[in-house]
Amino acid sequence: MKGLIRMASMVLGSCIIFGCSTSGDAPSTVTPPDGNGGTDPTVKDSTTAIYRQFFFRGTHNSYSGNLDGMKREGIATQLERGLRFFEFDLYSYHTPKYLETNWLEEGKIASVFDYQGNTHLLSYSASRGVMNIYKVLDGKAVQSYSNDEEPLDAGEREFSLLTLGTDLYILSYGSTTGDLIIYAFDGEGMDIIFSDKLSAEKGSLSTFVYKDTAYVSVITNDGSVLEIRKLTFGEDSVAVGSVIYEDGSVENGELIFVFEQDNALYIFRHNAQSANQFVVDVVDTSENIWSKTNSVLGMSEKLMGEVQAAYTDGKLYVNSYGTNGDMIGFRLIIDKGMPNLVYEYNNEGNMLTEAHASTYPAENGYYLFLQKGQEVQLSHIDMGKLTLGHDAPGDEVDFSVDNPSSIFLEDWISYIVDWSNAHPYHDPLFIMTELKDYEQWMVDAKWQNIIRLMQNSFGDRLRYHSSDGFSNETIVDNNKIVDGKTPYFMDSNGSKEGGLLGKVILYIQPNIKITKSADTNNFEPFATKDGKLQENFLQLKRYRENNKLVSPDWRHAENYGNDIGAHIDDKDDSYISRIFHMESPEGDGQYDNIRCTDVMFAVSDRPYQGLYVDYAKKQEVKNQLATVSGCD
Repeated sequence: MKGLIRMASMVLGSCIIFGCSTSGDAPSTVTPPDGNGGTDPTVKDSTTAIYRQFFFRGTHNSYSGNLDGMKREGIATQLERGLRFFEFDLYSYHTPKYLETNWLEEGKIASVFDYQGNTHLLSYSASRGVMNIYKVLDGKAVQSYSNDEEPLDAGEREFSLLTLGTDLYILSYGSTTGDLIIYAFDGEGMDIIFSDKLSAEKGSLSTFVYKDTAYVSVITNDGSVLEIRKLTFGEDSVAVGSVIYEDGSVENGELIFVFEQDNALYIFRHNAQSANQFVVDVVDTSENIWSKTNSVLGMSEKLMGEVQAAYTDGKLYVNSYGTNGDMIGFRLIIDKGMPNLVYEYNNEGNMLTEAHASTYPAENGYYLFLQKGQEVQLSHIDMGKLTLGHDAPGDEVDFSVDNPSSIFLEDWISYIVDWSNAHPYHDPLFIMTELKDYEQWMVDAKWQNIIRLMQNSFGDRLRYHSSDGFSNETIVDNNKIVDGKTPYFMDSNGSKEGGLLGKVILYIQPNIKITKSADTNNFEPFATKDGKLQENFLQLKRYRENNKLVSPDWRHAENYGNDIGAHIDDKDDSYISRIFHMESPEGDGQYDNIRCTDVMFAVSDRPYQGLYVDYAKKQEVKNQLATVSGCD
């Protein structure tokens, strides 16, 4: 008997995390002990509790509502009708489209930039020398500036934008004449602060900032020599210094992009003739004349088509555009001296096909501008935003039911916070976030955005599922990591404030390969045990009901191999589609011999009807705080 009680105590703790569903705020149980010896102390906390089974209702893809014939309803209905398990598939990017139209204005778009909270387009007419600047407002381009009364000399020109603090400068470079004009832009007008011949004919120009100092890089002599010069800005003028770096090995058509990382200077180089290869030059800037100290070859099979780069807030984004409209975005990161193109983005919407692609810096990412004749498309590639979706951002999010009208996780969590505030002693809510496209979460450790969102939203009520990943996170309070021995209804003093009632438990489920990628030279930006971000919360591979083995997805048992066994016959679509379990520290993760003394989260796509409801009612009887007998 003592052995049975000891085993029982372990399991009650396991059931903690999964949050039994009840119809009200307080658990449907026998009155818990008050800490004064008024009731049997064996039910006081999970370390001494009776060995029992707890059953919790839930649904996976909690955002999908009733799409595809499912009957999940919305998040409001799920909470009010007793569901306590919620799963959100997440992406770390999305693509707002700012402009999609036929460009009928004079001139071609030469640049895209942000200024004073607005997106701007700069167009230039080579035949007339006319520059126009437009604000993009509500999907339309509204003209805000033109030099039509004092045009430049006709001819081909390139434009580059330079931001220093709050000041914005526009550089106009005559690609066939070598002359440079620098304007100070104030949002309404432009003042010329520099005008002179900079280099030989037939070149191209770009700018960059290194250690808070501005530089201009020019490729001259028919595109074979790279020159870098320092720009010194005065109150109403600018001085262009002499050449401090020169490289005569530039290949025809090669993309050259200078960038800073960790206070070091690098040059990213890509030649369209070698699509899968790129080179990163290391530049020594310790002397007055800079020099190249090393060149490192990198590769990525995902590089394709037209490759562009944009530098934003210390991050270099590389964009790869195929003429079929496929697009992939990368972060270029130097890790242990090796250049890594880390896969961060793939377009979830329709991109203009067979277009010319250009990229420009933008807040939290970069702009992609596509132009095909008069057709233009301007998109903002937004990195790091926590976005719901099944197969892509926004995919299968149902707005026809009582869900938030948003694809952003923060809006859904805000709703759950309000519900939790209104039901302070609810069963624990278990929120599972599944990271899609694992490699895109690697740079910047974006799963930390999930943790911070939950911390800011739930405050002291937030708990973390026991796992290696949370234990390694410096932003996680280890005292709030819960496992199978955590008190459920109350703490050891009989206080509800110390138990898990009213609490929210977070679990982050990554792809098992999150720390490994052949495409990024095994780039590992964080240290986790056995190369895994988190583990221990496992979808059961085998579940025993009345001595029958049931597939986690009973409708497709054949997908799980011979070890699953036969699925239960004559079940309808309301039956269990997934079964989850919280692994205790002593568990082996498989649970081949599940008996009535266990905690399970049985998930249904139709949780309010049919066999699932009948099954749940039978199982929830075992949630009562009473001795369970006959488990063996």
